[in-house]
Amino acid sequence: MAAASTLSLEKKTLAELGADELLRFPGSLDEYWDLAVQPEYRVDYQNGEIIAGMSYESAIHSDLVSELMYMLRQIFSKEDYRFGNSNRPIAIPACGHAIFNPDGSVLNKGGAIYEYRPGMNAELEPILVFEVLSKTTRARDWGEKLVCYKKIPTVQHILYVDSEALEVHLFKRVEGAAQWLETIYTEREAVLELSDKAIPLAAIYEGTLEG
Repeated sequence: MAAASTLSLEKKTLAELGADELLRFPGSLDEYWDLAVQPEYRVDYQNGEIIAGMSYESAIHSDLVSELMYMLRQIFSKEDYRFGNSNRPIAIPACGHAIFNPDGSVLNKGGAIYEYRPGMNAELEPILVFEVLSKTTRARDWGEKLVCYKKIPTVQHILYVDSEALEVHLFKRVEGAAQWLETIYTEREAVLELSDKAIPLAAIYEGTLEG
């Protein structure tokens, strides 16, 4: 079957997916970008495989992403940084030429860009990425994506925020070493330290999860 026909078949299958399902299938970068520009899909690429699902998020997921982005904008200056959402891809050449769409990212202004073709590109130099963990994405976020995020030379912080329990994992790169320090926060009174600024766990989850 020709590649175009295969992609058409996968698009048909994607249209039949539920909000909490993912579809994985072999594909090229050309096929990835063909899907990536379509707003109804959220698509990743790695090692010649496309991982796609419907572009949908629960109310809690949306609230957590919005709150985190607001807080990050208070910490990182707009003069020096840009901010990416789940529609802004990040390219990771060192990890099977992966292209991921984290829930959010902080980016150096003037950072390098991977250009597929004019008007279609991805970030190469984020300093922070975060994911809000859900039933659909949890296994991939912990299994495939975390390993790749740690391979981005410019990334200093990785945040994983659970949408089903009060639990935040903060990974900090250890300066001058190929190591990461992980801190887990599970108490509502806990305070995260990020770039010398304090983020109360209660503020992240305000209006979402109780307990």
